Amino acid sequence: MKRRLFLKLSGTGAMAMSFTPAWESIDNTPSMYSFPQMIGEVTQSSAILQTRLTSQNKMPKNGFDSPEALLSYDIKGTLGTAKFEIADNPKFTKSKVSPWLQAIPDRDFIIKFKIDGLSADTDYFVRIHYGATISKTQTGPISKFSTLQTPDSEKPVSFVVTSCLNLGKFFLGGGALRAGSKSKAAEGQDRKLGYPALAVMTKLKPAFWVQTGDTVYYDYPNKGIAKTQPELRAKWHRQMAMPRMQRFLEQVPVYFMKDDHEYRYNDSDNEENGKAPSPSLARATFLEQAPIAVPEDENPVSYRTRQVNKHLQIWMPEGRDYRDSNTMPDGPHKSIWGKEQLKWIKQSLLASEATFKVFIVASPLVGPDDASKHDNHVSYGGFQQERDSFFYWLKKHNLEDNFYIITGDRHWQYHSIHPSGFEEFGTGSINGQNSRPGRKPGDPKSTDPLGFIKQPYIQEKPTGGFIMVKVVPPENGKTAQLIFETIDEDGNRLNVAVKNAK
Repeated sequence: MKRRLFLKLSGTGAMAMSFTPAWESIDNTPSMYSFPQMIGEVTQSSAILQTRLTSQNKMPKNGFDSPEALLSYDIKGTLGTAKFEIADNPKFTKSKVSPWLQAIPDRDFIIKFKIDGLSADTDYFVRIHYGATISKTQTGPISKFSTLQTPDSEKPVSFVVTSCLNLGKFFLGGGALRAGSKSKAAEGQDRKLGYPALAVMTKLKPAFWVQTGDTVYYDYPNKGIAKTQPELRAKWHRQMAMPRMQRFLEQVPVYFMKDDHEYRYNDSDNEENGKAPSPSLARATFLEQAPIAVPEDENPVSYRTRQVNKHLQIWMPEGRDYRDSNTMPDGPHKSIWGKEQLKWIKQSLLASEATFKVFIVASPLVGPDDASKHDNHVSYGGFQQERDSFFYWLKKHNLEDNFYIITGDRHWQYHSIHPSGFEEFGTGSINGQNSRPGRKPGDPKSTDPLGFIKQPYIQEKPTGGFIMVKVVPPENGKTAQLIFETIDEDGNRLNVAVKNAK
């Protein structure tokens, strides 16, 4: 049975009293909030806890009616101090606390702490104690998460995968040519609460959330493209401030990945072309805003793998930081992943003993995609040779069985099978205003004009949504199963693909 561990914040403690913030003489801020709270990078024994101290914790009741209104709104941070405390009982006795940590402008008032020494397969509850000084504090809302199962565990597990969270289109509309009936701006309660898909995912109670990229759009609305550090940060502040996002993050731990729109701009690479934001600012902002690393990490990387239990291991490679120029001719030396990361990908796949291997990427390996694109592994003149070489390597090492791909980036949901047999599931965009009709095999405007790809499913009517993945352990003489459910933003199951372990 899964154990529960309760986490609570108390007012003071021996660890806390040894630290005095530089601004302790400042009067307690009239309004201060721990907002938003999130938990990331969960393993069997650790997690990164994150919050931001702010002077407000709400978005406008009815959202935004113009690009100018949206882009001018920000959630201001505030100086302060905070600590995380944990306990292993409902009465919160014998609790353990982190040191007091400082919320400062250089870190956007974000406070992070990596907790080690946790027990696997255990429920945890987290609260944050914070204030302008350690002598006058308050307690934030409760956050919950569960550590991953042990590598030999055979319990069921489920998780969700999403992409393309466009807040601008959510409030302002996406355009009829892109999303049909779902193109109009959000209405009613959605304008107050945020993406409907988040409410659906919360009810499903997944073990964790993988957000494949485009968490924010620095280049949309295009009337005010974000270029400076304050502008980049404000994009994250607004996205994470919507009530449904807050509630989801308080209940489900997250692994954030990065794609083009929260790196620099559409289809961006690492060319120092004088176009803002620069690659260095983009990387630093992502590591700052997402609970991927703590400030003490000397050489943080955003590619990683997690063995969830005996039957499931997931990979989350980095698709922007190491890529060659998109305009470089395709060939054996052109890479999205870079030599060091590709070496890690192969080594970790060979070392894995998990039944199912799920390779989660920010952009597609199978598609098809628009023929006009040039920045991904299915693009003409893009990075097809790296993809083909990778698929060849997987087959050479007998890794094709029980290996599946999930991709973000594309704004429609689909299930495709490459001629070599590798299967890919597209998450689509989380909100309908950002969805569009997809490219089918045989479409002359696609990357598969001759129709070599098989496509068991493609979304016919554009809508927002996500992929839910379930692992069912072997029982009654049956092998373990991996189930991919394509779900729309209203909670309707559009497609189910059941894969039996081979």
